[in-house]
Amino acid sequence: MLPSDDLVVLPGTMRARPPEETWQTLAGLLPSYGITRVARLTELDCIGLPVWTAIRPASMTLSTSQGKGATDLLAKLSAVMEAIELWHVEQPLPIAVRGSAVEVAPDYPVSALPLIVPYPEETLTRLVWEWTPGTGLMSGEKVLLPVALVRRRAQRPEWSPNLLRATSTGLACGNTRDEALLHALFEVVERDVLFQDGQCGGQRRTLIDPATVDDPYGREVIDRLSSAGMALELSLVDGPYGIPVCLAYLWSEDFPVVFAGGGCHSSPVIALTRALTEAAQSRLTAIAGTRDDLPSDLAWFDTPPLSPAQRTGLAVWPEATTHFASGPGDFADQVRDVARRVELITGYEPMTLDLSDARAPVYAVQVVCPGTRSRIRRAMPR
Repeated sequence: MLPSDDLVVLPGTMRARPPEETWQTLAGLLPSYGITRVARLTELDCIGLPVWTAIRPASMTLSTSQGKGATDLLAKLSAVMEAIELWHVEQPLPIAVRGSAVEVAPDYPVSALPLIVPYPEETLTRLVWEWTPGTGLMSGEKVLLPVALVRRRAQRPEWSPNLLRATSTGLACGNTRDEALLHALFEVVERDVLFQDGQCGGQRRTLIDPATVDDPYGREVIDRLSSAGMALELSLVDGPYGIPVCLAYLWSEDFPVVFAGGGCHSSPVIALTRALTEAAQSRLTAIAGTRDDLPSDLAWFDTPPLSPAQRTGLAVWPEATTHFASGPGDFADQVRDVARRVELITGYEPMTLDLSDARAPVYAVQVVCPGTRSRIRRAMPR
C-alpha cells in the first residue's frame, strides 16, 4: 500500500502525526486523564522489545495499560493511548432516550449484538435500555446505541438488564477521528476472525516459516525473539474480510508459559509485527505482574513446551501474503473500505460512538459492528 499525505509510516504502524508531535501534545495533559506515571518495562525481560505501562490509580476499569512499539517513544505512546481509551469509556455518556428497541429503534439488530447469554429477539427488543447517539460509518446517519455496550456493569444503574457484553473490542484512540476509527475496525476484524478460527479448532491457520519474513522491521523482531531463546509459531489466519490477520505464539524455558498475540492491518507486515510484539508484551505484562486482571493463582504458569505443530511444509511469507490487494491511500479511504467489507459480510452497517470531539488533543471512539464476535476468554487457544 502506498502511503498518502496524511499517513506517517513508521516501523510496525502508521499514524496521522509524527510520534514526537503526539507526545509533545499529550505529555502535559496526562493528569487530566488520570495518568500519574508512565514506566518502562522493557528491561524486566531478556527480549529487548520496547514495552511501557501507563498507571491510572483511580481507574474504574484497569489501572495499568501496556503499550509496545519499535521504539521507546512509540511504546510509551501506545501505553498512554490505551489508558486514554479506557478513561473515555469511564466518563458519562449522553442519554438520548430510555426505552425498548421496539419503541425507540424498531430496526435495530439487537440479536446481533454481543450477548452474555443468547436470548430470543422478541425478548431483546422489548427490554428497556438507555440509548446514546451514534453514527453509521457508511451512511453517516445518526443512530442509537445501547449504553450497556460501552458502560461496564459496575457503572450501570441497578435496574438495567445485564445482557449485553461490554468489551474493549472496537475501542481505539488516535491523532484524528479517522485514525482512531481505522484502528478500531482492524481490532473488530481481528477478533472476529480469531473467534471464527477458534470455533473450527484452528483450521483457518496457515503456518508461516519465520525465516522467510523479508521485511526489515519484521526481520528485526523475529531475530530479537530468536536471540532471546524464544520458540516461535507464526500463522496467517484466513477470514472472510480479505484483510491480513496474524497470530503468534511464544514460549521459552526461562518462563515456561505460552504467550499469544494477534494483529490485523491492511499491510500484512504490520499485522505480523503487531502479533509478534503483542505476544512479547503479554509476556512482559505477566513478568511485571501489575495488571489488574492477571490471575492470582499460578496454575496457568504450568504449560507444556511449544512443540511445533508441523516441521515441514511451512508457508513462505511473501507467497502467503501476495494475494492481499493494496489498500486505498489515506485513513478516511481505509475506514470506508474496511467498513464496507464488514457490512458486506455481516449484513449490518458498522456504527461508532464518538467518545471525544474535535477539540480534544486525541480522538477516542468505540466502533460497534453487529454480527461480529470475539472470544470471552483472554487466552487464544493453540
